[in-house]
Amino acid sequence: MDFRRHPIRIVAPLTLLLFLSGGSLYYWRSSSVRLTADGQTRRIFTDAHDIAGFLKEQKIVLGPRDFTTPDLKTPIGHKTAVKITRVTVETEVQISTSAPVITWQNRTRENLRRVLVQRGYTASVTKKYEIIRYDRIEISRTLKSEKKGRQSFFTLTLFNKNGQPARTYNLLKCRMLKMRTTGYYVGEKTVPSDITYLGLKLQRGLVAVDPTVIPLKTRLYVEGYGYAYAADTGGAIKGLHVDLAVKDKYEEARFNRYNVPVYVLEKTKKW
Repeated sequence: MDFRRHPIRIVAPLTLLLFLSGGSLYYWRSSSVRLTADGQTRRIFTDAHDIAGFLKEQKIVLGPRDFTTPDLKTPIGHKTAVKITRVTVETEVQISTSAPVITWQNRTRENLRRVLVQRGYTASVTKKYEIIRYDRIEISRTLKSEKKGRQSFFTLTLFNKNGQPARTYNLLKCRMLKMRTTGYYVGEKTVPSDITYLGLKLQRGLVAVDPTVIPLKTRLYVEGYGYAYAADTGGAIKGLHVDLAVKDKYEEARFNRYNVPVYVLEKTKKW
């Protein structure tokens, strides 16, 4: 018998070929898609007929602005390339400010130490942009709104003995009391001593307060008078009343006023 013509001689190789390639038959029947999405590229075999079906098959969800290249209706053929572009829309706010504009200032050494008081404003422009990004890369930037404004400031700066700024207070954020002011000075009949309650020698800038309203050892700013330090008390100083140390009787008359803004800065051991 001629073995070369035996059925086994013919069938055996075909059987072996089918066995070895059995795992690949699915791929021969399927289409190949080269998918690029979210920074990765991979090859996927699919039975889907178009890109929309392919994404559904792979459970890939598109965002409301995401898109594919080519589009979702494109049929899938041999080695189809599909790219998913993720689209994000963001809002960005930019605030630019100008140099401060000083409308009023007072630099003095009259009360206790050198101080600088300033009023003014800072102009600002607020711009709101809509930014569109494709796969985190900015594609467009659209100005949606622009608003101009002013930010007022009212500050008091204390200087040290070397003339360097030591502390700045934002008076707009400090507690403010409307108080009655009076003046007192050494030599006045109602002033028994030139030493304050805290043991300090009386001088311009030291003031008497009601400790239940303003604690002793508190730094203050009294409009029209200047920087002050709560260092004294008095039997007639009750409630919203502050008595200001002045030079003489002529200056005393200037400070007999009502509803004067008094800014409470901070409590500290030194003026």
